[in-house]
Amino acid sequence: MDIIYQGMAEILRWLFELSSMIGLPYWGMAIILFTIIIKLILYPLTWKQTVSMRKMQELQPKMAQLQKKYANDKQMLNQKTMEMYSEEKVNPYSGCLPILVQLPILWIFYRTLANFPYGTGEAVTFLGFNITQAYGFQLSWHLILPIIAGLTSYVMSKVSMSMNKQQTKPGAKKDAQQAAADSTQKMMLYFMPIFMAYIVITLPSGLGFYIVTMNIVSILQTVYIYKKLDQQKQKAASGD
Repeated sequence: MDIIYQGMAEILRWLFELSSMIGLPYWGMAIILFTIIIKLILYPLTWKQTVSMRKMQELQPKMAQLQKKYANDKQMLNQKTMEMYSEEKVNPYSGCLPILVQLPILWIFYRTLANFPYGTGEAVTFLGFNITQAYGFQLSWHLILPIIAGLTSYVMSKVSMSMNKQQTKPGAKKDAQQAAADSTQKMMLYFMPIFMAYIVITLPSGLGFYIVTMNIVSILQTVYIYKKLDQQKQKAASGD
């Protein structure tokens, strides 16, 4: 596994040299560039995830009909649901793919920062943060990073929920499954920011910059993708 961590360190070194060429010789900038590159690489998966989520939202009326029709036959309900997903070309599990891909990257990144081979102290300081140091729960201005991580996580969830709600017809009745899903979303809206803030507090601050940048780019990508999908929908409706 050491070769993987060394590879990650080399990528950061190359990005550090790149940022130095444009007058920003900071390891924190290397982390920000690395995060943006990862998000661009994962964009096709993010697109599929968003399209699938939107399609699932649009299929709620059909889902409600199936639940009503097969209320007493769970096996048939599951079968008909999977048939509907197949016909509509929807993968209900595609939303997990970007997260599953990012988890090992996050772990490798953590291990790389924990054994960073390119300096300590001032050499790895960015905006007053040592990217290899975890500042914990001490009362200092360093708490601003986990707070920003929590806030951007909240905004990211809020934007996603807002975009999904726009696909729901006004006055449409919610079935039990949709109501449960909405309740779970609301719970995650407040839980995830707290969880992300905790992660940033307890891990090297370099991961905090990674998470904050990831959240900001995710917000921008979500808004862009939904606008793109709306344009495609309007174009299809107009027959162009």
